[in-house]
Amino acid sequence: MASCVSGCTPVVRFCQKLNRLKTLEEDVMATSLKRCLSTVDLALLGVGGMVGSGLYVLTGTVAKDTAGPAVVVSFLIAGVASLMAALCYAEFGARVPKTGSAYMFTYVSVGEIWAFLIGWNVILEYMIGGAAVARAWSGYLDSIFNHRIQNFTESHVMRWDVPFIAHYPDLLAAAILLVASFFISFGVRVSSWLNHIFSAISMAVIVFILVFGFVLADPANWSAREGGFAPFGVSGIMAGTATCFYAFVGFDVIAASSEEASNPQKAVPAATAISLGLAATAYVLVSTVLTLMVPWHTLDPNSALSDAFFRRGYSWAGFIVAVGSIC
Repeated sequence: MASCVSGCTPVVRFCQKLNRLKTLEEDVMATSLKRCLSTVDLALLGVGGMVGSGLYVLTGTVAKDTAGPAVVVSFLIAGVASLMAALCYAEFGARVPKTGSAYMFTYVSVGEIWAFLIGWNVILEYMIGGAAVARAWSGYLDSIFNHRIQNFTESHVMRWDVPFIAHYPDLLAAAILLVASFFISFGVRVSSWLNHIFSAISMAVIVFILVFGFVLADPANWSAREGGFAPFGVSGIMAGTATCFYAFVGFDVIAASSEEASNPQKAVPAATAISLGLAATAYVLVSTVLTLMVPWHTLDPNSALSDAFFRRGYSWAGFIVAVGSIC
């Protein structure tokens, strides 16, 4: 019996190390970083993280392939689900105002091994998110030039037909990721101001889309002749919700920036609620406008909004939308 206990001791000690918690300093506000972000700064970071490729790409993709005009309902349900997750992030961000987001929260509350797994999941999330945003950026920029960049790349660089990936190497998407990394390396204050500028332009374009889009709206595009409001039924709406939830994952950038917030206990929850509310409103209204402007089954998934204006005969409006998507 004694030999069994002595033999099991290293295993027990190893398991204890896997589940050990990270201890924080007595003063959780102590940090080597500069606390310079206000509630408005954090809210704009959240809006910039959520209102991006999802607005300009997911709306068209989900409407055409998954939910039809009922993408509006999909975004509503996804927004509510995201709010529940965002409130959890906000609570953790207020109690543990340190960088690391879900990795740090898991390390403090659950244990090291689970934080290790969560950390790699977060890296995967940002890799996929960065790739999707860059792909949307290049797609809308290419639409301005009537897809000449894509045609040139396929003709003179390379083209392949492999399932689940693009048919050609997207050099524009790679370039924008390098440019973004360059600006981020200057620190949070520089990247925050750049985010403010681009978010302001993007929000102005969204207002333009809503105003001009409702002028061009045709209720017949939701009629039974075009397939009805929910052509894929409830299953299509729920499948669309699963995809639309991805559009809201940018809210975790607020919690990840809590160590640079001047008053994280108040700023993080307030900024999370404000940014998520603005993003959900934008998604619901834009998807409504998009599916009312043109029949849902004719949408271009790569550049749905600009293509809708082009097809209605307002090419100049399509260029404005493309500029907003790039911002």
